[in-house]
Amino acid sequence: MSERALLILGAGTFAVEALEAAELAGRTVAGFVVSSAEFRTTATLEGRPVYVPEDLPFTTDAVECLGGIISTRRRALIETMESRGYAFGTVVHPSATVSPRARVSKGVLIGAGVIVSANTVVGEHVILNRGANVAHDVVLGRLATVGPSAVIAGAVQVGDRAWVGVGAVVRDHISIGAGAVIGAGAVVVKPVAAGTLVTGSPATVVRDGVDGL
Repeated sequence: MSERALLILGAGTFAVEALEAAELAGRTVAGFVVSSAEFRTTATLEGRPVYVPEDLPFTTDAVECLGGIISTRRRALIETMESRGYAFGTVVHPSATVSPRARVSKGVLIGAGVIVSANTVVGEHVILNRGANVAHDVVLGRLATVGPSAVIAGAVQVGDRAWVGVGAVVRDHISIGAGAVIGAGAVVVKPVAAGTLVTGSPATVVRDGVDGL
């Protein structure tokens, strides 16, 4: 386990969930970071300071970052902190079950009750929200997000920045393209093209030109 304190990126309601997961995993949280003063609606959150990148008092070797924001601002804020030389840690809630045969990359947040099965690859800065169930041999691309209680069956390929909504179900051996969005409760039974929003059961395309994150 890293001895560095964590900075959680974001200062909204989901950031508090990230804080709780980090604390339960034995990590010290030094504060929160928002992208600009425009989004700093409070000076402190849960008793910890809320910073903007320009005002951080920490050297790059003193802290690690963790994405704790469920919005399109997550990508830009992560890239800002990376450009400033900050490293990223990974947090796994103690109630989650992660196979020792899974590969989990930097910057990943795995929430309460999540299951990650054997030979699954969890890419950089992925968020697996409460109760998500990710089966064997799945590949989750960089910055993908899997919502609460979503189920991804075996050997699914999830592209970078794709978004799998709350309670969605994705059938085995299919692909979800980069930036695609799977609506809440959708049942996906065929490949989803990059940059499309699908909803319903079975899921169908309702919009093109989206980017999950």
